[in-house]
Amino acid sequence: MSRRAMIILILAIIAVHGILLWLVVATGSNEEKIAETRRLIEEENALRSRGDDDVRPFEQADPASSVQNPETGSSSSAGNQGAGASSQAASQQPKPASSSAQTAASSQTKPASPEKDPLAGLPAVKDKPIPSVPSASYVRRPGKTAAPKLDYTGAAKDDISGLKGISLSTAGILVDMDTNKVLWAKNPSKPVPVASLTKIMTIMLSYEIAMDDTSPYTLESLIPVTPEAINTEASKVYFKKGEMFTIRELLVAASVRSANDAAHLLAEHLGGGTADKFIEDMNRRAKELGMTHTTYFNAHGLPGKTKALDNQSSCEDIARLCLVFRSYPYLMELAAKRTAPFREKSSPDYILLQNHNNLLPGAKTEARGVNGIKTGFTNRAGFCVAASCERSGHNLLAVVTGFPSAADRDNFVRVLLDWGYVKIGVAKPKTSTSKTTSTSSKTTSTTKGR
Repeated sequence: MSRRAMIILILAIIAVHGILLWLVVATGSNEEKIAETRRLIEEENALRSRGDDDVRPFEQADPASSVQNPETGSSSSAGNQGAGASSQAASQQPKPASSSAQTAASSQTKPASPEKDPLAGLPAVKDKPIPSVPSASYVRRPGKTAAPKLDYTGAAKDDISGLKGISLSTAGILVDMDTNKVLWAKNPSKPVPVASLTKIMTIMLSYEIAMDDTSPYTLESLIPVTPEAINTEASKVYFKKGEMFTIRELLVAASVRSANDAAHLLAEHLGGGTADKFIEDMNRRAKELGMTHTTYFNAHGLPGKTKALDNQSSCEDIARLCLVFRSYPYLMELAAKRTAPFREKSSPDYILLQNHNNLLPGAKTEARGVNGIKTGFTNRAGFCVAASCERSGHNLLAVVTGFPSAADRDNFVRVLLDWGYVKIGVAKPKTSTSKTTSTSSKTTSTTKGR
């Protein structure tokens, strides 16, 4: 081969290698762009489908949206009842999404360029609450409220005369909530099954977590329904697969209807994906409040397989809990409601929740001034109630358990509250006068009183 031909061949080989090298570089660059586009799309889809810990839901300004409490009856083994609980002061309004969270959300949706936005056409998430991811890393801070001390000085005890139906209760307590003085008590420290009175703790703890600035949750955090919640026994709001509800909506259901499925879903989600952690927090919170005779095994109050696995508490412990519960105005607002809508009215599954607490104003066995808090029933617990009441600016709390019927329980609580207001000097005792009719042998007795 001539020298000239050799040079031409070498140049050709070099040219071919150069072309191949350029193709490899170009191809790699395109693959990186494709991979980056896929990554952005996957991140956006993940953000929309399951939420992001760094992006908080956008909330309503007022946490005290109206809701009311209805309870359906009980199942043969355990129909738990309830009326809601307290509400939050203005200083404890739901926290709006932070500006950094809004920036994070908007940066996820902002187009990279007008022509080549890989996320163009996807629905915006800016004004839509993002489902909260259960957080196993969140640690509930100890409660700041000091455990209330009850003063038994001068308290009446056990089955005192003048209180009709008192012998039907297994335990009870009547407390002046303005002074923490006990007016009457019967077996106040005895641990007894408390059925849906359990939900007083569940509702309060869920609310405290949602209002905690360090938690990833707010009242508007969306929670997807789980199979375990769907299968929880009545009373319930009958979750459907694929539904999602805010913490606020679940608080309404648990408070007004005493919905066991709503209480369990709150515990399951706020416990980081398992109700067990939330139940541990329930027991820790009880200890913080000096509830020394209380043990929780679940978040709803349904009975365990044996009596030993029923949620246990004492009337004294429940009273301590209610004294803290009433410091949240929003929860007390829920507790006072007789009805509340659940789901959109246009939905075939819409429910008008009805409160089981028939002592509330307008109910069939109403007691003047009653404004909460919760009822409960299982076969082993009997009919229970924690009834808060305000008359003439004075606040009493009656907690009773073990009644054979709701009517017996409610009739006794009405008599107990009347007796309590007489005892603290807010009402006058009932008096009776007799009138004899001269034209008849009959004597007519007329009773006057409040």
